[in-house]
Amino acid sequence: MAGIKPKHKHSDRDRIFTPEEIVKRLISKIPSDKNDSWCDACYGEGVFYNNFPTNNKDYYEIDLGKDFLLNQKRYDWVVTNIPFSKPKEFIFKMAESCIKGFGILCLSNSMTATRIKKLEEMGLYINSVTTLYIKEWGFGYRTDFIVFTRTPKKNFEVIIY
Repeated sequence: MAGIKPKHKHSDRDRIFTPEEIVKRLISKIPSDKNDSWCDACYGEGVFYNNFPTNNKDYYEIDLGKDFLLNQKRYDWVVTNIPFSKPKEFIFKMAESCIKGFGILCLSNSMTATRIKKLEEMGLYINSVTTLYIKEWGFGYRTDFIVFTRTPKKNFEVIIY
């Protein structure tokens, strides 16, 4: 189907960048301590990485020769806007790579009930959910920023029946 243009202005669904003013608000939702280590699993243009509240930080970007999915290190917090084409791989690699928790910006349908249940089995619980619709992305799908922590949050319940 060569020659057909996508309905949206982004031809590469894995290279959709989050506006900095939104990133600052999302990072503020991470219940971190000042000495925590941070990791941006998908650096892109560096908007998450550049706004982490520490110098104790690292990043991965496949285009720069650093593939997060091959990462063996652990960080207190792993926070990023994941590639939409590999949600399962990134969700579970972020879970394996975090000590205290992770914050993930993803399409809402990427975080399935099965995945949430498996994360709970891994000792990670939803701490907060922020729902976003970013008009400049132009595709109209709901995205969520979900913060998972090792400690369950009181008064936050996920029912999987």
